[in-house]
Amino acid sequence: MDADYLAGLNEAERGEIALRLSVGDAVLDEQRFPVRLLARDEWGGVADMAQLLPAFVMPNDPAVARVLRSAADRLAEHGHPSGLDGYQSGDPQRAFMLTAAIYSAIVGMGIHYAEPPASFEDRGQKVRRPATIADERLGTCLDTTLMFAAALESAGLYPVILMFQGHAAVGVWLTKRTFGNTIETDQMEVRKALASRELIVFETTGVTHRPAMAMDAAQRALDHRMSEDEAHAFVAAIDVRRARSGGITPLASHEAVRHDAGDEEAAPVADLALPAAPSFNDLPDLQVEEKPTTAAGRVDRWQKKLLDLTLRNRLLNFPASKKTIPFLCTDVAFLEDRLADGAAIQIVSLPQQNPLGERDAGLYREVHGRDLQRGFAAEALARDELPSPLDAASSRCD
Repeated sequence: MDADYLAGLNEAERGEIALRLSVGDAVLDEQRFPVRLLARDEWGGVADMAQLLPAFVMPNDPAVARVLRSAADRLAEHGHPSGLDGYQSGDPQRAFMLTAAIYSAIVGMGIHYAEPPASFEDRGQKVRRPATIADERLGTCLDTTLMFAAALESAGLYPVILMFQGHAAVGVWLTKRTFGNTIETDQMEVRKALASRELIVFETTGVTHRPAMAMDAAQRALDHRMSEDEAHAFVAAIDVRRARSGGITPLASHEAVRHDAGDEEAAPVADLALPAAPSFNDLPDLQVEEKPTTAAGRVDRWQKKLLDLTLRNRLLNFPASKKTIPFLCTDVAFLEDRLADGAAIQIVSLPQQNPLGERDAGLYREVHGRDLQRGFAAEALARDELPSPLDAASSRCD
């Protein structure tokens, strides 16, 4: 493949790849495959190139440096340290203020909104680099999202690209973490991160409004899209940091660095004041509450707890520890009924009972087609006993 030819493509072209197997002059077989060559600044859409979208996040673009310089000035003007220090402080308030300063700096660029092509999230579109956005002062929702992601990454933060049907937005981690997958298609995982206030998301086209959306308004603008009712329109959250760990690096510009390009004719835009830093210490799930004394009160409390979708909810996220006792139960519904009837359930030690004896569990399962330990657990449950893999001293409990 001719790298110079591919790098010079400004528009997509259709071509053909021919594979020919020959011996001497004799052609044994030939196969031809149609291909579509994308322009070097063209993204192919979630269907084919979701994992490559972070390549279009270009933190080293010259325009990003100007954004960060402006963000540092805004921080200093509002009495905050001007350093772009990412997560070094370990304080989510600091990560929020860095994000707010970058938002304010991009507002100052005077960008105007440009309509993206239909179904761009599936089919893709040509992407404007940050320097191109700065020159043209035009950007689609995807253009502005990728520019925000580039500035956030350059400031040492971990951005997330949110893809919806016909729309794109950005998020940023306020703590030093990532999603479990580079491409997270489960909206619930994003909502849990939002509920725990480890992640914030906001509308990037808010900077194109006149006057521009304030930072908190840009955050609220995505509430509807992130609601459970709109889960069908959620496409994916693409974690840029995890993509970098997977080897997806930013595209090279292949252009000479231009200093202060576009500054001469920049339209005047009113400065956007930085918001007050939010508090992260008074989360609802940290409040002390009275324990109910009646069964109805406990049921009501459980229902309220189940509405908490954060990782602090032990009903949804129960980590094993030295204070927990694991047990083997073959019929949870039956156990629940017995507990509701007030039955006393005894936890017994599976190693002490030793239903396997000297036999190998896997070999016994292959020969007899059943799991001996599960069979023992089913019989024990009928006797109001729950076998635990702990030894007798650890699992002694009624």
